[in-house]
Amino acid sequence: MREIALATRVKNKEIIEFLHANLTAKIDFCKNIVTTYADNNFVYLLIAFDETKLEVCEAILRETIIDYIESQYKINYLKQKIKNPLSDTLAFNAYIKVLALFDKATDESALNKILIFNDTFFVDSFLEFRLVPLKQHWDNLATLSSDNITLFNSSTFLDVIKFLINTMDNLVYKIKVVVSGEDYSIYNMKNKNARVKKICVCHNSLDLITNVLNNCPSYIDVYLNENSDSEAVSFLSNVFCNRLKIYMKN
Repeated sequence: MREIALATRVKNKEIIEFLHANLTAKIDFCKNIVTTYADNNFVYLLIAFDETKLEVCEAILRETIIDYIESQYKINYLKQKIKNPLSDTLAFNAYIKVLALFDKATDESALNKILIFNDTFFVDSFLEFRLVPLKQHWDNLATLSSDNITLFNSSTFLDVIKFLINTMDNLVYKIKVVVSGEDYSIYNMKNKNARVKKICVCHNSLDLITNVLNNCPSYIDVYLNENSDSEAVSFLSNVFCNRLKIYMKN
């Protein structure tokens, strides 16, 4: 058996919680052992697996850590660097999300080169020190935004988001969003002939927007009730324009 431990300081245990939740689903097919424990002010996530699964498991570990950096760490980093000039928090959060996605390929290429696993991989130390060159690139994005962001109003902010979305490669063919009360169920159709698969249930507008943007679809179908009044659906409609269709549920 081979073991790899991912570790963070206790104060950063939410990183381990994210990795644990995502890894458990991804590597179960390898019949690996995934468990957490704490020791000397550190929290550990231990992955034990057959030596023959080393390459597969390291690839999944790398993918999951990159997912955390892109979906959590980079978003928070940019928010700290770029101040919101609008009263519309939803639009600003969507802008930060799209800005983070815009150069995703650059991030992934850099991260794949420097994510090397030893017996114990200290995640927060990696984020603090090994990411310095990548953070300099993010700082340039933040500076460029901050230099121009004072010129933005709600309409031009939306235009910038639309421009960034339209320049990104589409990851899936179609997203289906079904609104039920205050919740949104999201389904993913990877291509025209694929079976519709449920991705997740979102409980607020920002969560819905974030999940849709993460999948960067070519098209979006939204199914509403008669009384549905969704700020998120309105926002997505303005961003994706004729790529989004709204249907009323019977």
